[in-house]
Amino acid sequence: MAYKRPADPPLDVDLPITPMLDLAFQVLLFFILTYHPSQLEGQMEMTLPDAAKAQAANPKDAKDSMPGDLELPAEITVVVKTQHDGTHDGGISQITVQEPTGPKDVGDLKELRKYLSEIRKGLTNQNDIKLQADSSLRYAYVMEVMDTCTRAGFRNVGFGPPADAAGMTGEPAMGGK
Repeated sequence: MAYKRPADPPLDVDLPITPMLDLAFQVLLFFILTYHPSQLEGQMEMTLPDAAKAQAANPKDAKDSMPGDLELPAEITVVVKTQHDGTHDGGISQITVQEPTGPKDVGDLKELRKYLSEIRKGLTNQNDIKLQADSSLRYAYVMEVMDTCTRAGFRNVGFGPPADAAGMTGEPAMGGK
């Protein structure tokens, strides 16, 4: 008969939890104290058409009317065209500023900001501007143009109908004031 050794008592592992909790709370406190969100994060000030003007009497009327008939209080409009070249689809291809004196093409967003800052001084309504972008323009670029307008000093950015909304008729969609 073979000798059977007595079984060792099971090992009781003692895991010190207090130092791990202390470290976890220190790391959490570090991230809380060092996080500084942007002041404008999650906030967008924009002017939308009046609800009474935007709603049609019945749905049938809404299909027949073009949204370009709404008047927004802005004196100038920034019209943004979309690229359709196969590699940069949805990007900005052209930026035009429509003012009472006529349209002015600008090259990029830096030039747009500089130009808007200059012409804003001569406007009666220095707070409102209207943005009219193609419907296929990517949202990130719409936000960049909005940001450029607010950095140029305009507090209220309103939206006009998409610039390509009149694509079926061949006329530019520059309705409103």
